[in-house]
Amino acid sequence: MISSIQLKYYAWDIAHKKSVSDDSRFTGVLSEARVDLNPHQVEAALFAFKSPLSKGAILADEVGLGKTIEAGIILSEMWAENKRKILIVVPASLRNQWNIELMEKFYLPSFILDSTSLDEAKRQTVKGKNQIFICSYNFAAANADFLKKRAWDLIVFDEAHKLRNVYKKGT
Repeated sequence: MISSIQLKYYAWDIAHKKSVSDDSRFTGVLSEARVDLNPHQVEAALFAFKSPLSKGAILADEVGLGKTIEAGIILSEMWAENKRKILIVVPASLRNQWNIELMEKFYLPSFILDSTSLDEAKRQTVKGKNQIFICSYNFAAANADFLKKRAWDLIVFDEAHKLRNVYKKGT
């Protein structure tokens, strides 16, 4: 049973939905995030959503300018839009850092995929539980068949420059 207060909230929420083309749509999503946003980070996130390629974007900045925050903005917006089948592929040494930062800065639930948690992840995906999965490049390569079965809403590759020349044999 839905109370009258809940009905009013749902009506307000529906009436205040933002268009994909509206730059202010990030306001509600990020209102509780614990980050100090810089204009270039918001601009990069907006660029990613408005990318003419529409199937993705590359966020590339100098070291220390906040690419992880830019990705967090995008992840938050996807989560708010109920696009919650998200995979983040990172060097193994960064898995815990991503897991902690997503929870502490953006309040986004994440799950580290590794060989010991794979069975649990399979159970969660069968149940339809949505959370952000984080795995290493090596795990992704070794478990490509499992990862390909899911229709991901978003895949983030951190430190993607490590993939250059991956298609060449012997490099």
